[in-house]
Amino acid sequence: MSVLFFLQLKRALKAVPRVIAGATIPLLLVGMAVFFAWSHYTSSSKTLLSPVALVNQDAGDSLNMILPMITESEAASGFTFMEMSEAAAMKALEKGDVCAALILPKDMVSGILDSTNTPARLYLPKSTTAPSLLIGKYAEAGSRTLGASQAGIYSATDLYKTYGLTDHLSDVYYDINTANLKYALSRESAFSVASTTATGMLSLPEYYGCTLFLCILLFFGAGMGSFLGTPAPKTFSDQLRRNGMGTFSLELSLFLPLGLFFFILTFCLGGLAHIFLPGLSFTGATALFLLCLALCFTAFTQLIFSFTKNTGHGLLLFLFLGLFMILFGGGFLPYAFLPDLCTDLTPFLPLAACLAGLRRAVTGALSLTDSLLLLLHFGVLSGLLVLLSLIGRREVHE
Repeated sequence: MSVLFFLQLKRALKAVPRVIAGATIPLLLVGMAVFFAWSHYTSSSKTLLSPVALVNQDAGDSLNMILPMITESEAASGFTFMEMSEAAAMKALEKGDVCAALILPKDMVSGILDSTNTPARLYLPKSTTAPSLLIGKYAEAGSRTLGASQAGIYSATDLYKTYGLTDHLSDVYYDINTANLKYALSRESAFSVASTTATGMLSLPEYYGCTLFLCILLFFGAGMGSFLGTPAPKTFSDQLRRNGMGTFSLELSLFLPLGLFFFILTFCLGGLAHIFLPGLSFTGATALFLLCLALCFTAFTQLIFSFTKNTGHGLLLFLFLGLFMILFGGGFLPYAFLPDLCTDLTPFLPLAACLAGLRRAVTGALSLTDSLLLLLHFGVLSGLLVLLSLIGRREVHE
């Protein structure tokens, strides 16, 4: 058996140059796709401003002084305000040229001071959009803040008049207005910031770095088809059978050099990933996971080529199934853009489970469960491979 192993190892080493040459072209294509996707992402990640029609019906200086507080506040940084007449604003809203129309009526500021309260009017389109919802919440927060401020002033006025302290109203007005202005000028008083990305806790380079890691293994595994898919010469097979070695021994002799190939490749890629992805710490748990990943890839690769018994067919089936599982694992499109079914299927697809474990390794959330899941996949794939070898052996005897 040891002689057979070294003969197969020699064949595997001869196939390595063809493997590298065969993997270079798809890796270049993947690299170009990642480069152009990254260029598009960085060039199109600027904030898009949503237009809002602003109608100012008060020609007084007071409202003109307040306008910059509305249009230049941080909460309104996602909008661009265009001053126009009321008729033009309503027409633009109807045509969809603006996401909202804000009408500031005459005597609005003086109404705040004398408690007549002439409200501003906000018109939103019939078809609700994200910008219109946002500015609606913005206006709602502003109106509530203004209402609370007025209630405080009116309550203080009534209280001071009841106790005959009207001479001190100017002082209490100053204190209340100061507190209200500090509150209104603080963005956190009306808005809270919540950031989320489709890639979760991973940055974009980390997210697609995990995908590239798996694609490299996949393309190199496809190149090993020349080693796995080439049938042994009939004289060699006859000699094996005469020595009591059947199809199972032949499959085992292929598995060992293939496993050694994936073991070396996986840990080399793991070392490179540790350099380029700082979040990936090379701990004992990571080493165990990479070992399980190499075993899972070995069993999957040999199973496909043993099933087809043809290099060309095996190559097509191997790449199709591999890319299919990576796609379902959110390798090319994040789960946010995929059906919920993809998330549910991930643990049941070997390569998708490998990808999910790699991402957890980068975020530092890798656990023993991830390695055990890959060992389970390895066991199932190995069982199918043994079953195929037994069927092949029975056919040979028949």
